[in-house]
Parts: sequence; structure tokens; C-alpha cells
Amino acid sequence: MMHMWFWFGNNLGSFFLPGYNVTTTLSFVCTCLGLTALAILYEGMKILQIKMQQNTTMLVQERMTRTSENSFLLYKISSRTVGTQSSLRCISWCTWSFQVFHWFIHTFLGYLLMMAVMTYNAYINIALVLGGCLGYWIFGPKLIELNMVQFYKRQRILECKKECADNTINHQRSGSTVSIVAEQLVTEATVEVHLPRDA
Repeated sequence: MMHMWFWFGNNLGSFFLPGYNVTTTLSFVCTCLGLTALAILYEGMKILQIKMQQNTTMLVQERMTRTSENSFLLYKISSRTVGTQSSLRCISWCTWSFQVFHWFIHTFLGYLLMMAVMTYNAYINIALVLGGCLGYWIFGPKLIELNMVQFYKRQRILECKKECADNTINHQRSGSTVSIVAEQLVTEATVEVHLPRDA
């Protein structure tokens, strides 16, 4: 029976899978404990997701740095550098594949928990909320720490970009001053050459 309001009871009938019938109190308690564990796991997977994103970002930054260096510098391509590049591509491809697989599992788990909530069973909802709270209590400090590390890294990059922009502007100004002085010297030398000797 499909309920459209919160109800109390332990007879869920067929739950998620056709062969999984929750009709006894013991099976209902085990189901609630299993959903609580899945809610804790869902919170813990957020930390792994952030760490994998950081690793992927570092790999992309390394690749971009090497590409920019290689485009500006002329070097002799050897089998060793080609092997290093192919191994880096393989590592980054494996990392990205694992990150996509993790995202799939995390999203699937989220939808699974949402379907459990949609049974409108009060006990199941309480078990899921308690599992989410327990998971946040366990993994929350680490999650906050990782988010703060990302925030400080972005802040440093923005400050570095601002300093680099200021240095570039100052360099351009000093360069333009030098070019103006150089142009004046060239003009004076040209005027001196073209002045008649009688004057």
C-alpha cells in the first residue's frame, strides 16, 4: 500500500527489490540500521569526492604547466619524455574514471536514500536523519577543513594574480617610460644629424 502521509508501522511489504519483503519487526530493524549505515556512508563519500577533485585539479595544473613550458622551450623529444607523458595520461585517465565511478555510486546512493524517504514511514525517516547527523558528526570537521583549504588556495591564487597584474602594469609602465626616453634620444640624434653645420 502506497502511503502519501507519514505513518508508523513495521510492515513495509516489498521494499526496493521484489524479493526483499519487510514484514517482521526484526527485518524492519535491520532495514533501519542498514539505511542508517548508508546515510553515514553517503556523508563520508563527500570527503573522498573532494579529495579526488583536488588530485584531478593538481594533475590538470601539472599538465598545463608542462604544456606551457614545452610550447615556449625547444627541446629534443626522446622516448623517455614520450613514456612519461603517456604514463601521466594513463594515470590521469584512471583517476578521472574512478572519479566518475565514485560520482555514479554517490548519486545512486542519494537517490536510493530519497526513495526510502518517499515511503513516508516515520521510523525510516528518523533512521535516515539520525544516520545523516551521525555521518556529519563523524566526517563534518574533515569536510569543513578540506573546504577551508580549498578556499585559502583560491584566495592565494587570487592574491597572486593581483600581485602579478600589478607587477605587469608596473613593468609595462617602466617599459613605456624607457621606450619614451629611447624615442626622445633617437629624435634628438636625428635632429642633430639633420641640422646644417653653419647654424
